[in-house]
Amino acid sequence: MENTKQIMEKLERYINEVEVVREKVIEGVREIISNCRRGTQLIHRGLKDDAEKAIEEGYKKLMDLYDLTSRYAEMFRYNLIESAAREVVEAKCLLSFVKKERLPDPEEIGVSPPSFLLGLCDAVGELRRLSIDALRRDRIEEANYYLGIMEEIYDSVMRFSNPSSILPIKKRQDRLRSIIEKTRSEIAIASCERRIREKVEEFRELVMGKKKKEEKDMDLDIDKVW
Repeated sequence: MENTKQIMEKLERYINEVEVVREKVIEGVREIISNCRRGTQLIHRGLKDDAEKAIEEGYKKLMDLYDLTSRYAEMFRYNLIESAAREVVEAKCLLSFVKKERLPDPEEIGVSPPSFLLGLCDAVGELRRLSIDALRRDRIEEANYYLGIMEEIYDSVMRFSNPSSILPIKKRQDRLRSIIEKTRSEIAIASCERRIREKVEEFRELVMGKKKKEEKDMDLDIDKVW
């Protein structure tokens, strides 16, 4: 076999290249996740412009990793990098919900359909957090807005019942149902408490108004008495 040495040298070069690329991928994925999570925290703080910058920075790094690993797609595309892609999708979707913009299209942002679906499901957890924060500020309408998005996402992803080897979404679907039911219950309780407060305030104003009227009726007009 005269060409054995040449073939082995070629394979060795490829494997060595993969090892170098792998180190860059690990570092890049770490940076992407950090950017996206920082962007998510900024969203919760109400700093949408700063959040968008952080998320876009993570998105650009994801595109760089796709380019870097284009020769080695079979080794990288569907593991480490796709976990970073889900983080990007989650952050981008969350930002679009907060800004009340249209949902990002997976083809436009260049991620795989499974990564988009799983990242969209993960965004529901952050939507619950936004909804609870709104309840704490007595913004029930805002909390209901986020609950509505959560329910729409759940209804949309329930159409997928593929094998886990193709789309591992079943556990996320179950988790979404639990999160939504809990959030809906908390909003219902908060709405009831608000109505009670409003009724108590109405009663208090009615009593105070009646009391003031009685006090006014009891006042003596000295000029009329004399």
